[in-house]
Amino acid sequence: MEDRRLGVLVIITGGNIGLVATTDKRGNTVLGPVSKEHIGRIVLGEEGGTSVLLREGSLQGTSVSVGFDDIREQKRKYSDPEELDSAQVDPQLWAYLAEKIKENYDKFEGFVVLHGLDTMAYTASALAFMLPNLQTPIILTGSQRPLNYPRTDATQNIFSALTLAASASLGIRPLIPEVCVYSYDTLYRGNRVSMVNASSYRSFDSPNFPPLGTVGEHIDIQTHLVREPSQTRVLNVKAKVDAKVVILDVFPGMDAGIISSLTKDRALRGVLLRTYGMGTAPTSPAVLSALQKLTENKIVVMNVTQARSGRISHGSDPVSLRLFEQGVISGIDMTAEAAYAKMVVLSSDQSVSDDVADLLQIETCGEQSLSIYTIHFAAGETKEDEGEASARAFLRPIKSVTQSHQIQIDRIRHIQLRILGVAPALPEEGKPVNRTIELEAFLVDPHAEPRPGQKSAAFHLKTDILRWSARGRPTINIAYDITFGRDRLLSPDQIPSSILQLETNEPIRWRRLNILIYHSIDGESV
Repeated sequence: MEDRRLGVLVIITGGNIGLVATTDKRGNTVLGPVSKEHIGRIVLGEEGGTSVLLREGSLQGTSVSVGFDDIREQKRKYSDPEELDSAQVDPQLWAYLAEKIKENYDKFEGFVVLHGLDTMAYTASALAFMLPNLQTPIILTGSQRPLNYPRTDATQNIFSALTLAASASLGIRPLIPEVCVYSYDTLYRGNRVSMVNASSYRSFDSPNFPPLGTVGEHIDIQTHLVREPSQTRVLNVKAKVDAKVVILDVFPGMDAGIISSLTKDRALRGVLLRTYGMGTAPTSPAVLSALQKLTENKIVVMNVTQARSGRISHGSDPVSLRLFEQGVISGIDMTAEAAYAKMVVLSSDQSVSDDVADLLQIETCGEQSLSIYTIHFAAGETKEDEGEASARAFLRPIKSVTQSHQIQIDRIRHIQLRILGVAPALPEEGKPVNRTIELEAFLVDPHAEPRPGQKSAAFHLKTDILRWSARGRPTINIAYDITFGRDRLLSPDQIPSSILQLETNEPIRWRRLNILIYHSIDGESV
């Protein structure tokens, strides 16, 4: 069916790009909101115009029809410029924007959102998650200086954003069916950007993903980075964004009471923990206990790094494993802005916190370079068999997200077995814990014939020596690379096909046991 959508809708939300300077009776410069008619005259070049005429290169003589919609007029009447600052943005504005785009989706080939810089990365990220099956470009742009300042960056940003949003009719290929941020001369994926400079015209950067394109004398789009358009013609909007999520930075000397106080908020659904480096944080017993109480109260806790670039580790170091022991999950290489928006959107859409925790770690719209698919096993212990010198546990998954998501074997980069909160099941009463226990892990195919002398068809994964010290922590955490066992782990229909067997020379118990499948995203580096 022929797509009859033409032109671009410009949606004005506020920020410097929506302000003009005037002079009052005393000769002072006063900033005030510019009307959509005023912006229209600047963009279209004449009173009552409906299109902009392009005069550059191969686009010479091409016109793009442009419509304008001012959310400021429809949602509230503003008289104070402070109310137009993007610091006032909240999730309800995201919902309003998403509904406005849905309302006009079948009328326009693209959208430009004029937005303040300070919170633009949050809004761009949120719209990407709220509009998951886009077929059209949505370009957010703003400016450091008001619209009619002599050295304003506003007009160049507006015209470039309009051109990119109208790429279908202008013949610019490929079409970019994504929520993007355009700044200075660069086009970014919206859920990959952070504001990195408060005063430069180059306000944004994309620390973990390359720009989608640049606009200079020529428009250069990085075709291999652009996502494929959705095959779903009808736009699906997730406009409910009422879940309460907070962002908490860790810092030296952090008081556990800060975390504990969050458990008193019954409306809280998620905590975004901005940790050091590759995912470490203070791990005093008090801090860990406070994190455990959050997750026990069905509050999802996800960590992202405070570092400007890089990702949370796979969980092979003891400090980050302490966080995972308490139920904290990994934000991989998401920006804090994208992680916060994703938590709000998913927590508003899901009623079970365990589902949210799993879904947060799975890529949906290019926001992260890896997906983590988790196979969950119950807490438990190895138990001695009568007449046997060892203790065993045979474990079937209690939950697996692999069955509802498409996993491609050739994109599996890493498979990790995590056994967290491990302790001797039979501690010696009244004595310090100084113990050494041998552990062996296997995958068991219940349908295969065992070898002679064996009770089951077991595929060996790991042999390890577990040690507890009287001066150490009461539990230890272990993470094993079992990537070599991927074909034994998953059947062709992606259902975990093997039983996990643990064997120890004396009983142990554990709090959490998971198998994590790290799966790369097409077109992204790992």
